[in-house]
Amino acid sequence: MRKDWFFCVNEPFENTLVINKSRFITTLLPVENYDDAIEKYKSISKKYSDATHNCYAFISNYQATEQRFSDDGEPQGTAGMPMLEVLKKRKVYMTLAVVTRYFGGIKLGANGLVGAYSSSVAEALDKAALAKNQPAVVYEVVASYGLYKKIEEKTISLCGEILSTAYDNDVTLTVVLPEENSEDFCKKVVDITLDKAKVTLVEEKYHKFR
Repeated sequence: MRKDWFFCVNEPFENTLVINKSRFITTLLPVENYDDAIEKYKSISKKYSDATHNCYAFISNYQATEQRFSDDGEPQGTAGMPMLEVLKKRKVYMTLAVVTRYFGGIKLGANGLVGAYSSSVAEALDKAALAKNQPAVVYEVVASYGLYKKIEEKTISLCGEILSTAYDNDVTLTVVLPEENSEDFCKKVVDITLDKAKVTLVEEKYHKFR
């Protein structure tokens, strides 16, 4: 598992920037994987089919190894790559950025285009709602009715969250904690319950902690 954190957009976001009469519309979209990113790009490209260019860049996995970009007719290296570099620098993964350009009649030149596409994505990221994803561990904890409240309190004190609670003969809690606090959590549960609670590892994943 990648021992790192990253940001992603929470929901679709759009921002418009006008540079030397050209209109640059940046659309940011959360994506699940490579295929999802391509399909969403096609949808945006269809929405703005009358535009001069629909350039894109995306990082579609949490390891940041799945990266693609397109200049869509702009001079090579002036659009998609600069957009991708902004995503990489900001550590924004699982996200698609599409910059739609409506040409305004004034040529920007290569340097001007690089600046325009970079600025378009950067400004959109500044304004969009981003979520921080952290390496996390999910546990199932089974404890008696007299003990489960202590486990809930310990989960919260270690920056974790209660995902679900099921009541039967005992109480079953599903909790998620930042990976860095997971070992401490297991030790603390043993201490506060005198080793009377059963802790089972469910999965390791990235989680958007509130």
